[in-house]
Amino acid sequence: MKTSRLASFITFLALILIALPASAQGWRGVGRISGVVKDEAGQPVEGVVVKAVLVGESGGPQTKTNKKGEWAFNGINGGQWNLDFEKPGFDLGKKTMSVEEHTINPPMPVTLKKAVIDPNVAIKADLNKAAELIQAQKYPEARAIYERILAEHPEAYQVEPYIARTYYAEHNLDAAVEHLRNSLAKEPDNVDVKLLLANTLAEQGKAEESQQLIASIDEAKITNPATLLNIGIGMLNAKKPAEALTWFDKTIARFPEYPDAYYYRGITELQDGKNDAAKADLTKFVEMAPNAPEATTAKGILEKLK
Repeated sequence: MKTSRLASFITFLALILIALPASAQGWRGVGRISGVVKDEAGQPVEGVVVKAVLVGESGGPQTKTNKKGEWAFNGINGGQWNLDFEKPGFDLGKKTMSVEEHTINPPMPVTLKKAVIDPNVAIKADLNKAAELIQAQKYPEARAIYERILAEHPEAYQVEPYIARTYYAEHNLDAAVEHLRNSLAKEPDNVDVKLLLANTLAEQGKAEESQQLIASIDEAKITNPATLLNIGIGMLNAKKPAEALTWFDKTIARFPEYPDAYYYRGITELQDGKNDAAKADLTKFVEMAPNAPEATTAKGILEKLK
């Protein structure tokens, strides 16, 4: 009876082995390999995923290193094995090892190099996230991201104007000026930062310093019409319409196809009682930008000027 049961069991086991795909068996044997993974400083690396594939087979065992960086595979077949060593923060390690089933295979030493991470990738992602927060008017949250970037990467001083903008949006002009000065100290010839600082100083009532900054700007280097226009808007906010008109004139002279300059010049002329000039500029603006948000306001003014 026992013989019959044993024969049945052996037959059953044979059927299972036959049913298994060859790739599930091809790498199995009686061999053993092991090793230790360390970093470049010679310290063991825990949690490294070790994957082994026998040449000619599609499958193989997988394990992780322990606290000592040790790993091992038992019950494997002899032959040439390809080994991958993976862990986030490290470059992928690759090794090839010849295994003898009935021989003690010496432990394999493996050194993993720490991955070189481009900080610009992480900074760009953070800037995009902060921009979304700015759009949602979540200025403190956006500022926290900019400040963290600056703390982690002091060389990324270009975020100073962004920090300034968040303070400006909260009407904290003193803090905005502080960060704009920090930025200008790093890039004394940055036209955009000079203009932002000049406009903010003008709003603070520091007209003389504001004018000195504007006077130091090389207009020939200005390629963006909004840059010139913003100077005029800053003057307008500082209740200096005559100076504002000068900059709106410069904007139109340099960039005659820029519609916003006609709008702001027309509004300023209207405040100065120059109705005919205002009518001409606002008409030009509506013709150039009929779907602009300010077009409705311009059309309403033109109706009243008829």
